[in-house]
Amino acid sequence: MSSARRPQSFSDLSALDSTERSQLLNTIDKFRELNISEDISLPQLVVVGDQSSGKSSLLEGLTEISFPVASDLCTRFATQIVLRRVDDEEGHVRASIIPGPDADFDPDLRDSLLEFQVSMTEAEFGPESFARILDEAAVRMGIPKPGEKVEGTPDKRFSNDILKIELSGKHHPHLTIVDVPGLFHNSTIYQTDEDRELIRNLIQSYIEDSRTIIMAVMDGRNNLANQEVFRMARKVDPEGRRTVGIITKCDAVQPGDEAGVIKIASNKTEILNHGWFAVRNRSTKEIQDGVTIQERHMKEKEFFRRAPWNRLGQDRTGIESLKPFLGHLLFEHVRDEFPKLVDEINKLVMETEKAMAQLGAARTTPTEQRIYLTRIANEYERSVTDCLDAKFAEDVGVKSPFKIRTRIQNMNNDFAKRMQAEGHTREFKDEDEEPTPEVEVPPSPVSEDNGEHRYKSGGDENETEKRRKKLDPEDIYDWIKVTHRGSRGTELPGLVNPHMVVQIFREQSVNWEAVAREHVRSVADLVFKFNAEVFNRVVADDTVRKKLQTSLSKATGDAVARAYDELKQLVEDERGGILQTVNTSFGQNQKEMRQKRALCELKKQRGKDGMVNLTAFAQSFTLSNDDTTVRDIHDILKAYYDISIRRFSDNIVLQVIERHLLGKNGPLRLLKPEYVSGLTDQELRLIACEDYQAAAKRRELQVKLERARNAQEAASFILF
Repeated sequence: MSSARRPQSFSDLSALDSTERSQLLNTIDKFRELNISEDISLPQLVVVGDQSSGKSSLLEGLTEISFPVASDLCTRFATQIVLRRVDDEEGHVRASIIPGPDADFDPDLRDSLLEFQVSMTEAEFGPESFARILDEAAVRMGIPKPGEKVEGTPDKRFSNDILKIELSGKHHPHLTIVDVPGLFHNSTIYQTDEDRELIRNLIQSYIEDSRTIIMAVMDGRNNLANQEVFRMARKVDPEGRRTVGIITKCDAVQPGDEAGVIKIASNKTEILNHGWFAVRNRSTKEIQDGVTIQERHMKEKEFFRRAPWNRLGQDRTGIESLKPFLGHLLFEHVRDEFPKLVDEINKLVMETEKAMAQLGAARTTPTEQRIYLTRIANEYERSVTDCLDAKFAEDVGVKSPFKIRTRIQNMNNDFAKRMQAEGHTREFKDEDEEPTPEVEVPPSPVSEDNGEHRYKSGGDENETEKRRKKLDPEDIYDWIKVTHRGSRGTELPGLVNPHMVVQIFREQSVNWEAVAREHVRSVADLVFKFNAEVFNRVVADDTVRKKLQTSLSKATGDAVARAYDELKQLVEDERGGILQTVNTSFGQNQKEMRQKRALCELKKQRGKDGMVNLTAFAQSFTLSNDDTTVRDIHDILKAYYDISIRRFSDNIVLQVIERHLLGKNGPLRLLKPEYVSGLTDQELRLIACEDYQAAAKRRELQVKLERARNAQEAASFILF
């Protein structure tokens, strides 16, 4: 068993009815009237309990309102009871309805609810007039009246509208309490199992709000473990930080059972931060006998002076202790939460204004539709340009799709590296590597019919060729040698057939198109994803966004097709025609390769004394005509290949990526004001005409913005 904890108490009760307190609580009430609680939770006291727990009698004692007998039996809406101290001897009562969210989109219903106004003096306000107000409010809300049988009632059984009862007079403290329908456990002709679940959900929606202080009412005759309200409260407030326990019907507790109830009321069983209170309400017989509210208070005091109830502290028994405690608790709670409320209201105004701006003005005429799409096009162009210019917002992360320029630059670098690594068919040789010498092969023996042998030079031609050459088809020198021998024309030994050079270059560069096409495809995919993100950012209306993207899809596809056509043309330019360059590095590269070959051979011929045998050095360059030609072709191919692959890689980046995918006619440049101005009125209507969903969203935002601005204005009068 946990040890008892002293509940929170308030020592300064003299200032309960100060001007500050009155203004602050009135402002919260104003917020609730504006229905700002749809967007922002409000600090409030909510009383919850079973229908048989004495909840109505408790409220009667707190508010001094004479509730109708069993008034909460079938109440199907929440009631806000507002007590205010004013300098008015007579005292007044005013009843009205705060429209719920359902009325936001039905102006006629909202006007009807707001028209409900009842005003009278406190002397005129009794159980009969209160019952009449409950009936009339239910009818105005379109739900069954309290006490009306379930059969034949409207489909709408509960309302999210709130009945507001305001009592003002000299004897009232400043206090606001929200009363929700009581839980029940057995269905009747007045309430069904479905009603039970609806009431439970309604209570749940109130108490799970972190700004709600829960006034949990417990019938003293029932076991605490069986009280569903406390199970619900424990679930949403497990540490008991915002729950006040109130035990009713203490006078009906069976003799001998008082100790258990007193232990609970002493905060020793279910420990709550705000503790427990015990009250004694009017019984049904006392109500019938005409016991007044003031007589009720006197009987309650007398009851708690008697044993064993006098073991409870006087500050924790009776309505006259509970009422100021609740008033001060609510005031402290509101004062603590108010600065955060103001911040949330200001944020709500800004967010709603932004959402309204994104949605734009109503779009019913061609002019309005054109203005709307032009604004989108301008915003789209700015976003694309900023991203392509690498102008990023501070909150853009490293992996953000909006960093398209950074990602494409990195992809281009990777593409260039991959071209260098994978573009060629065979590896080029270094300057210190020479063609493999050919191997002389002896004549192959040929059998005669008489068993004698004779020799035929080379034997079978194909086999001899293989044995003689011993060539590696993956070795570039061997490949050039075979190609050269298979393409000889009328040129003299040592000269090269120019058509053969074109042939070997084409085979050496056969991988270019596949590598380049994969790069372009990757960039195109990135462009599509980026485009979708920009559209999501600048076009709030889902329908308009999809229609715009559909309208631009053909032009987008054409732009990408042009990119692939350009790629194909570049491949054809580099590999399909003659080999051409005016780059001076072509000759310079060949010269450098010859110099490096000479230096490599010079190092080989240098003796230990550092001297070079020039004769041996000169002889080292003596190669067969074929080998010399092979080496020369290799050097020409290598020098030209280096120029061509760099030129091709640059052209893919500039002429394909930049011109066709990122350029002025690319997929990212299609949505622009000129596109909008070229649309016909019919095309405008098909794309930008506001559909029902968008119109409903606009109305929702307008209602939200109006109440948020009104709340903002109401909050401006409170100074801290």
